[in-house]
Amino acid sequence: MKALVKTKTVNEFKIEERPLTTLEVDEVLIKVEFCGVCGSDLHAASHSKGYEFVPKPIILGHELSGSVVELHPESNNKDLLGSRVVVEPGVYCNKCEQCLNGRRNICSNIKCLGLHFDGGMAEYVKVKTDRIHKISPTLTSEIAALSEPLAVAIHAVQKVANVTKKQNVLVQGCGIIGFFVALAAKKRGANVTISGLKKDWEYRLSHADRFGIETEIAEDTSNKKKDFDIIFECSGSSLAAETGVFRLKKGGTYVLVALYEQEVKFPVNILVRGKMKILTSYGSDSHDFKEAFHLLSEYQEQLKTIISIYPLEDGALAFSDAKQQKALKPIIKIPSNV
Repeated sequence: MKALVKTKTVNEFKIEERPLTTLEVDEVLIKVEFCGVCGSDLHAASHSKGYEFVPKPIILGHELSGSVVELHPESNNKDLLGSRVVVEPGVYCNKCEQCLNGRRNICSNIKCLGLHFDGGMAEYVKVKTDRIHKISPTLTSEIAALSEPLAVAIHAVQKVANVTKKQNVLVQGCGIIGFFVALAAKKRGANVTISGLKKDWEYRLSHADRFGIETEIAEDTSNKKKDFDIIFECSGSSLAAETGVFRLKKGGTYVLVALYEQEVKFPVNILVRGKMKILTSYGSDSHDFKEAFHLLSEYQEQLKTIISIYPLEDGALAFSDAKQQKALKPIIKIPSNV
């Protein structure tokens, strides 16, 4: 099979032929149609701090859609054959304290498709049977590939922050997670503003207008008089994380969704005196995927405007455009003529 392989060299990719691996009884083989480029993929490709665990070379990619084309001969899931599916990328031990208490997204021994082992930027990928979700017939495969990042956003908005109607919400950072957090919060009836830098406007921040989400340029301090009930920090910028606290109402909630390469230093006295809550959100669970499908179906036509499709052969360009923030959501299309 053809695969986009991240080599041992920083930000280097090659198209290689790879053999198909043998299926275990609890696995299925998926013919991949589309695979999104995630921020984690960018960090892994750049050999960023905190991603030393990623083996090299590796086939990256965990935001994928495709069809089940093969089952293990002893599988009892014959109904899955031919189904269009997306993949929940976390692989859990089901033995640790977190798993046993229903918090599998923070499993103590979690592994992730496309980061700990080969992922979806290839013609085929094998995954655990219990990690897949069938795609609704009304949802296109390229939009379905957005379900994983949207599930992460929904988890932050509903499970962690429990956003309610008429709350004033600020989302810091206009990458795809920030964008989806803003969309999920708006869907729950909140008054949502999303912020980004001036350089973000053309390719990323401007998309928010189509979804009725207010925008804010971080460098423009003239309009920053509003305080917010909830702030979602999705930028990954240490400076944004530190200064965002000053936009929060007393008694407000600050939700950290991004990961940071640099140390973050919070103004602790402000937080304590204002009885502000700091929460964190990581990953998603199976129910979040179901909510994601509903939202993707509702906004399917509008969401087509935020994705940029690249053929597998141009996978390196997809990563470059993502790194330079020339695309809000790059998605790699895997060839079907195999």
